[in-house]
Amino acid sequence: MPRTIPALTLALALSLFAGCTSGQAPGDGSWTTLAPAPLPLTQNLLNPGRGFFTTGIDLLHPDEDAYAAVRAQGYTLAYPYETWLPADRDLTEAELATLQRGFDLVRRHGFKLILRFRYSEAGDAEWSRITRHLEQLLPLIRTNADVIAVLQAGFLGRWGEWHCWQASGPCHDGAAEKKYVLDALLGALADAGYDDLPVAVRYPADKARYLGDVSFTGDDDVPPPPEPVGGFVESAGLRGRIAHLNDCFLSSANDVGTYPDVPPERVAQWRAFTYAENAYLVFGGETCEAADRDDPARARGARALAELERAHLDYLNADYHPGMLDRWRQDGIYDEIAARMGYRLVVEEAAWTDPAPGPAWRLKLTVRNDGFSRLKRRYDVVLVLQQGDRTVERPLGFDLRRVEPGMAVTFEAAGLARPAAGAWRLGVAVRDPAPALARRAEYGIRFANDLDYDGVNWLGTLDVR
Repeated sequence: MPRTIPALTLALALSLFAGCTSGQAPGDGSWTTLAPAPLPLTQNLLNPGRGFFTTGIDLLHPDEDAYAAVRAQGYTLAYPYETWLPADRDLTEAELATLQRGFDLVRRHGFKLILRFRYSEAGDAEWSRITRHLEQLLPLIRTNADVIAVLQAGFLGRWGEWHCWQASGPCHDGAAEKKYVLDALLGALADAGYDDLPVAVRYPADKARYLGDVSFTGDDDVPPPPEPVGGFVESAGLRGRIAHLNDCFLSSANDVGTYPDVPPERVAQWRAFTYAENAYLVFGGETCEAADRDDPARARGARALAELERAHLDYLNADYHPGMLDRWRQDGIYDEIAARMGYRLVVEEAAWTDPAPGPAWRLKLTVRNDGFSRLKRRYDVVLVLQQGDRTVERPLGFDLRRVEPGMAVTFEAAGLARPAAGAWRLGVAVRDPAPALARRAEYGIRFANDLDYDGVNWLGTLDVR
């Protein structure tokens, strides 16, 4: 398929940059152009919010060595699988303090959480206990939203997956209880100023029911809503805040109950709807079988890669299901999956004008996305100039979420202020929007090029005469 390159020009107001004169034309100097070598498509990058995740930490029993090992083992995401809430009592003040220590260790060691609170594999807890635990945990969620990549709805059903199939203890999977939990979690993130952080639900039909798009119980014959989300949270509002989670991805015709299947054609309709929404919403989970039990070839080789692209897969459990992961290794696609999950931003070309003799200059950046998905939160893109111990920074306003998989976008900034004379090292930083994380290289985005990176993607030299 030919690759299309839409041109996106962001004309930045001259007043954005100190030293620019309103109405002044950009410098007409010659262009310096750089086409940095891309990294191999199988080379995984430790970029935030994407990729395989580990389950090797516990928030209620935080072991610093385990937290320190997350990035060392090649992960930027962790799911605290062993963190189970007590079903028979409130959390103690000591336990709440321990949870905060776990969050502090996440922040210290430079990764983020896929966070889901749950009770047991047998069910959940009495409803009064669930509501009390929500009350206790919401302040922690608000305080630590900066290190949460995805907040999964949790609390209800076996494994917190919002189902009571084969439950042997108390279990809640009714619409009213689901609405209560989702309202509480969405409200906590909004209160903290993180309404662009997703809350993921296990079953697409539950999101549709919560939003009033469908009204049903069980496996009633209900098609998906007519229109999937078509934009980010700024335009989609509440619909853009509820993402999808699949903990039986690629595991059967209906992914083991993930999609309604009465009548059978509903599976394809709901899957297509969900995959369309995933173009804008963070999506991931885990596999739960060694192969698709109904179509084993679906999760193998080229077919698996094609479905991961259609699904816009951002993250996946590195520990489960081991049988399917081993088959990907056998098929020679595991490394490519690891490298392409989520976004993979490659600089095709960077170009900038000579600031002399005029006082303003221009920068262009063409970025390609080789990932299965795209960046789904807006990061701050900053021009960085460095000369000895002097650093000059300018916000560029580029929205890298616009770079869709398989496409490239050219961004341009005009009217950039002319720095002092001399040779300046020129780079672009892509920073986490949270102030506490913005200056930390572990939380920045590295381009998939052979460039020096220390929190800044260093592109070349700007010579100012």
